[in-house]
Amino acid sequence: MSESAPEGATPPASDDDDQRAGLKTLVKDLLGMNRAALAILVAVPVMLTFLDYYGMPWHYPDHGVRRPMHRHWQMRRMKPPLYEEFVQDLDVPGSPRIKHYMWWGICCLLFLVFLPMLVGWFFGRQSPRDLGLKVKGTGRDAWTYFLLFIMFFPIIYAISRTPEFQATYPFFKPTDGKLDTDFFIFEVIYCLQFFAVEFFFRGFIVLGLKKALGWGSVLVSLAPYCMIHYYKPMPEAMGAIGAGLVLGALSWRTGTIVYGWALHYAVALSMDLLALKHLGLI
Repeated sequence: MSESAPEGATPPASDDDDQRAGLKTLVKDLLGMNRAALAILVAVPVMLTFLDYYGMPWHYPDHGVRRPMHRHWQMRRMKPPLYEEFVQDLDVPGSPRIKHYMWWGICCLLFLVFLPMLVGWFFGRQSPRDLGLKVKGTGRDAWTYFLLFIMFFPIIYAISRTPEFQATYPFFKPTDGKLDTDFFIFEVIYCLQFFAVEFFFRGFIVLGLKKALGWGSVLVSLAPYCMIHYYKPMPEAMGAIGAGLVLGALSWRTGTIVYGWALHYAVALSMDLLALKHLGLI
């Protein structure tokens, strides 16, 4: 004879009950998180993935765009929706190849600025000013960024003399060995791209998560920021960790990304100009 369960005892849970309980707990945990923080932490990998697969100009074959050296980058060949229509119909100064960098710049502004702004406002009522787009009341901090540039420049100059650096920079190599219209248009796009990068990493992530994570928001920004440098020389990718820590901490303290943008582009422009000097183009 089989033994019956004692009267009043709870019957053992079935596997289906365990699964439902686990799902309920998962949903409860997610709903219990800070709403703005959850939206930002999910949006970050989504935005970076879309930018990488649909916005980078070297993914598009036979368009005269120099691709990074790494093999896994060269294996990708895909054209995003609206890319061909945009490139064909766009009437801009310079040669056709500059159009592909314009697509890159537009995608950076879309995925790193405009859509994150919408996420910050919709889920956390965070204004662009809350995410670092302000100058008023921050003027005393500008000198810190200027001194950092003075400190970094000797290191930049030393690195600029290495073969790996000169094989990578300038990011946009002038055609026919001269500085033409394409190069100057590219530098404008390049500057706007750094604005997008600073807004996304030091504004959307660091300042957007500041209330929920405190100083932890700076650390959260480091991994993805380092990883977007993987197509560059390894010393630069490693240096991005330190740069991300410094710029993130400054943004966290000052509440602005404007001076970080200026510093970031000043470093990038000096790298391009040094590379051009070593190539004998200036």
